[in-house]
Amino acid sequence: MSNLQINPPIGDSKQAEKYISQLIDLITQDKLEISHTDLSQYDPSSLKDHYRADLRDYQVEISHSKNPETDEDSYVILFNNLKQIKEGTSQKTILAYMYLDQTQFERFKNTAESQIEKKKKAEEEKRLKEALSPIDEVLENLRQDKELELIPAEEPKEETKEVVNPDLVNVTPLEDTQTEAHWNT
Repeated sequence: MSNLQINPPIGDSKQAEKYISQLIDLITQDKLEISHTDLSQYDPSSLKDHYRADLRDYQVEISHSKNPETDEDSYVILFNNLKQIKEGTSQKTILAYMYLDQTQFERFKNTAESQIEKKKKAEEEKRLKEALSPIDEVLENLRQDKELELIPAEEPKEETKEVVNPDLVNVTPLEDTQTEAHWNT
């Protein structure tokens, strides 16, 4: 046996249907979490979409790429074995890959995006709940304390600026003896 790496086996979209259907089913049941790859680090002219799912020591990658020369779309599901070489490092070995048709990829993508959006929404709701927790606590304490007096709302304080008329700066104050009649004479 030679030391050359043997090319992994290839399957077609008919064979891939079994795996795509299972993945979609597991994603829908929230038994499998999908991650979407940040494509900003790749050539946008070829790689259009990339998703990944970890399955213990294995990994499944589903991607959409476009051949920049022919403008032809390609959809692939890739099966990898992640071997732990030593703690903190791993080696990825491609076990097999299969071509998908556009419909299979679209079904998978819609399911994955739905899960990703649901996860983002749940995370945002959690952040909101955590941020408002102290407010909720104060409101609940106020609601339960019947003897507590109403807390008046403070009006926002406006910054006041003293305007000085330069013509009045050196004016002598009026004495009690000076009246309006005196000024009219």
